[in-house]
Amino acid sequence: MATALRSQRPTPRDARSDRFTNRQAPRRNPPLQPIQVATSVSNSQSFQSPLALVPAAPAQAVRKLPTARPVPNWLRLLIQAQRGSLIVTFALVVATLVVYGGTVYMQQLWSKEYRKLKTMQRSERQMLAASEVLKNQIIQQAESPNSGLVAKSPQHTLILESAPIRTVKPTLIPVVIKADTSANVPPLGY
Repeated sequence: MATALRSQRPTPRDARSDRFTNRQAPRRNPPLQPIQVATSVSNSQSFQSPLALVPAAPAQAVRKLPTARPVPNWLRLLIQAQRGSLIVTFALVVATLVVYGGTVYMQQLWSKEYRKLKTMQRSERQMLAASEVLKNQIIQQAESPNSGLVAKSPQHTLILESAPIRTVKPTLIPVVIKADTSANVPPLGY
């Protein structure tokens, strides 16, 4: 026969039945007791359930656990070093994430501005090409005989002479002095 240890605590089924029969459940857990468990079951033998309650043995004295020994200084130092390294590690992870986020943001911003620069450079080249086409068209129109334009020659050159230097006479600006009449008038806000 095999033996097993079982606690004297009531099962949930027993606790429910105690409620209805007004019996009180034990308040503390009694020591573990060995119970007999049948190894084979036959119709002629009675089967003893492992859930059956076994009467409790007399309560033994509770032994007090030893108190904790003081922690050595080197162990305290290691614990504080571990806590400090945890804080430093957390700060480094946060700093790494901030730097990484800033780098990604700056790369996106740089690529956006670079695309804008390339677009502006392409527009500038297109405007220069259009300007040169317009200049070429104007030159071709000017060279045609029926445009009404006169060819450049020294006879058609206009020479402008500079104007004579004038001296500016200083003029006196009359200064008007107003009499302070507000000193005699009482204030309106009081």
